[in-house]
Amino acid sequence: MNTVSIATLLVVIAMASATRPDAKHYDTENAQELFEQFIKEHNREYKDDADKQVHYEAFVSNLKEINKLNEGNPSATYGINKFADYTDEEKKMMRGGVRKRKFCKQLNIL
Repeated sequence: MNTVSIATLLVVIAMASATRPDAKHYDTENAQELFEQFIKEHNREYKDDADKQVHYEAFVSNLKEINKLNEGNPSATYGINKFADYTDEEKKMMRGGVRKRKFCKQLNIL
């Protein structure tokens, strides 16, 4: 009986320490509001409504990725930053992937 109580207590402690109260989760139902707040905080300007829509869709996709990363990695916390509206293409350009790919195609490596 005493062993069962100790084991139960250890399980409860382990579960409590595994959950992070500071882990961010963004409700995608509020994505439009979060996006408008993001635009103000980061002084974003888009060339037209179509461009704004493309970046909004990227923002929502990135919110989902942030949530997934926060759920799967208890040792880190991810959040909205200045890159949150970047499209996949813009992320590749930022990392140099697009230039590298074009360079490799020129050399017939790819």
